[in-house]
Amino acid sequence: MMTLSRWKVGLVLFATLLGILFSLPNFLPQSVKDSISGFAPTKGLNLGLDLQGGSYLLVEVDTAALQKERTGNLVEQVRQELNRKGIETASVTGEGTRVQVRIVNADQVQEAFTTLSALAVPIPRNPSIMDMNVTRGPDQTIQLVFTDEGVRATSARAVDTSIEIVRRRIDSLGTKEPSITRQGVNRIVVEAPGESDPEQLKRIIGTTAKLTFQMVDESASPQDLAAGRAPPGSIILPDESQGGAPLAVRRQILVSGNNLTKASVGSEQNTARPAIDFSFDGEGSRKFGEATRLNVGRRFAIILDGKIVSAPNIISPITGGSGQITGSFTPQEASELVNVLNGGALPAPLKFEQQRTVTAELGADAVAKGATATILAVVCVIVFMVLAYGFLFGGISVLALILNLGLLIGGMSLMQATLTLPGIAGLILTLAMAVDANVLIYERMRDEMRAGRNVISALDAGFTRAIETILDANITTLAAAAIMYSLGAGPVKGFAVTLILGIVTSVFSAVMVTQVVLAVWYKIFRPKTMPIADNVSPKAWPLIKILPQKTNFTFVKFARFAAILSVCAVVASLFLTIYPATPPCGGLNCGVDFKGGTALDISTKPEIIDLAKLRETMNNQGLRGVQVQGVDDGSAAQMKFETPGNDPVAKVDQVKAALKQQFPNASFSNTEVVGAKVSGELLTGGVTALFLAIGLMMIYIWFRFEWQFGLGAVVALFHDVILTFGLFALFKLEFDLRAVAAILTIIGYSMNDTVVVFDRLRENLRKYKKMPLRDIIDLSINETLSRTIITGITAIMALTGLATLGGDTLFSFSVAMIFGIFVGTYSSVYVAAPVILLWGVARNRGDAEIVDLGGFKPGKKKVNDLP
Repeated sequence: MMTLSRWKVGLVLFATLLGILFSLPNFLPQSVKDSISGFAPTKGLNLGLDLQGGSYLLVEVDTAALQKERTGNLVEQVRQELNRKGIETASVTGEGTRVQVRIVNADQVQEAFTTLSALAVPIPRNPSIMDMNVTRGPDQTIQLVFTDEGVRATSARAVDTSIEIVRRRIDSLGTKEPSITRQGVNRIVVEAPGESDPEQLKRIIGTTAKLTFQMVDESASPQDLAAGRAPPGSIILPDESQGGAPLAVRRQILVSGNNLTKASVGSEQNTARPAIDFSFDGEGSRKFGEATRLNVGRRFAIILDGKIVSAPNIISPITGGSGQITGSFTPQEASELVNVLNGGALPAPLKFEQQRTVTAELGADAVAKGATATILAVVCVIVFMVLAYGFLFGGISVLALILNLGLLIGGMSLMQATLTLPGIAGLILTLAMAVDANVLIYERMRDEMRAGRNVISALDAGFTRAIETILDANITTLAAAAIMYSLGAGPVKGFAVTLILGIVTSVFSAVMVTQVVLAVWYKIFRPKTMPIADNVSPKAWPLIKILPQKTNFTFVKFARFAAILSVCAVVASLFLTIYPATPPCGGLNCGVDFKGGTALDISTKPEIIDLAKLRETMNNQGLRGVQVQGVDDGSAAQMKFETPGNDPVAKVDQVKAALKQQFPNASFSNTEVVGAKVSGELLTGGVTALFLAIGLMMIYIWFRFEWQFGLGAVVALFHDVILTFGLFALFKLEFDLRAVAAILTIIGYSMNDTVVVFDRLRENLRKYKKMPLRDIIDLSINETLSRTIITGITAIMALTGLATLGGDTLFSFSVAMIFGIFVGTYSSVYVAAPVILLWGVARNRGDAEIVDLGGFKPGKKKVNDLP
């Protein structure tokens, strides 16, 4: 194991060079990066929206509205086709995915059936299936029903088309490196870094821009229009040019926006007001020219997104293929409309389900806090490791830590993974936990030196015996991070990516780099002993020697008391978490992620904000669950409230407008909106992630050890998770996706600690065949106690800095993690191990040791190990 192989040295050097190469662009000014040519990488870390500012939008393509429109269009198409054939109809109705037509003359039913059957077309990419079924029914009726395959295919095309149109519209704004991705079946995630005007972004994205030219139906009387009664074949729409007055227009579309080739901002000839100039393609020009030729002297309506922009008279045929749309446009409205028309019309309306907006100033503040917390964590870990293990072994662990940091930053830069604020927390936690592998190796080496081995044997045995424990411990944390990534959303995914990559680089740097450096040290100096051995002078340096060489704490002696304490704590935590049993979160202080609603930060700097006036303004908007809290120097406030209705983002825009009227100097630095549908999905995903993580841990421990070990691990994990829930409920810490990420990380840490104890317990079970199980458990915990203390201290130091410097966003996360370290350590000793003692383990084939807790337990042999 300790051989200085060339491939190991080469691998370490190669990894070091790659880490430097790919992490270096993060520390170079932009001018230098622009001048780099050739194969050298120039891309640095991809900062998340919470670090650089910008807008996150989750929009849903309204496929239900699309299907309703398709059914309406089919009704009109059926009516036109039958009229063209001279077939008289008694009724044509449409509902859902079904259209039914009743033919007056029985002799024409077959002809009508043949005509309507031609409307069905094959599904693209699956020509064996038609998009609709046409069947004959009773009483001279014919039914046209869209097939399920046809509905799904149309919806999928609508989402794909919407993504491309949204991308073109955002590109027209000049937004830097926007991200537009599909989520699930009919949702689109839009991330626009640095977008300074999120309201404009929503307008650009949310405008359907469906432009049609339809004839005005002059047969409708004013009384019918006022009553909302449209003549057959017509619909009533608001005429914006006449103050929203109702106007009847024919359903038949003469020309649509699909035939537009270009739109531009122009001006009216008489008033010089902004107008929209447009040009048609060849087909559009022909259709428009024919329609205007046949309808000279009549009015036609220019309709945009269900509203009539203008309804001019046709004075003469328009055959030039171009025209002008006039209305009460402002210059900004005209410019935005031109952008969306040139980008194309959305096939279906978009509904905003979730929004997060962070200003660039708030993002820069988060970066500064994150960088300070990271530097503090690195310095604390370095100082502690040097003090604990001296300049040689501590320095080697520091070298591995620095290389780990370089590999982590370089790997994220290479993958262009997004670094979020929780991702910085993951980076800090990775650095704090990275020394755990070094501690395991060093403590193993010290054990071997106590056993009388020489230096090379102790070095070799330290790595050989520690590597299995290191892999087991990190695989469990890796599993928790993978679940976090697959079921998490937004910034939590960034945390998971950092944690996953950090685990890989930590194991490599702590094991491979440490091994190579120690092998070089031994080859050059040929030492007779180790500086960290107990019998080497000076006796108090490194500080690890201050700890007793061997502890003999009788942990099992207090197992009964610990069990009572744990049961009481679990029951209390469950009560606090559940009571009052009000959905969706009971006693937890759920954030907007899980209960839906809005979190909004407002600032009126330098003026002091009037909180009473702020609450009154919010209550006047008819909002429920309004919470207002002043922050900073009194010139800012944080607000939370429920957002009713099917369009939560639109309601938030209305609230902002009302606040702007009362507080003209107000600015909004952070906005987070989550609809009820999305919040329910996030809550379900969070709960699923927790149970899935615990289940995977049990399976892995069962596979690696025995079923009793797996049972003990699961009981300990449920103990840790429930107590962490109790912490959130007791102190009313905000419970959101970051809290779930913290609990998943606690599961990984707790399992890490448990695996270290289990691994030593398994080893001692093989070594001491006759020793009572309770004594073996005490021995195993004592032998791993120094590692537990050192790893816990490094993690707590790093997380304490994160809690104090990471800001409100990471406070709950950091506090939960610190609590989880204490609870995880406790449960490894007083929950997982006693469960094994209770059930016994198979120490000889067919013979499991049974522990008597006072009740009757059948078995050949009873050993009363508990006090």
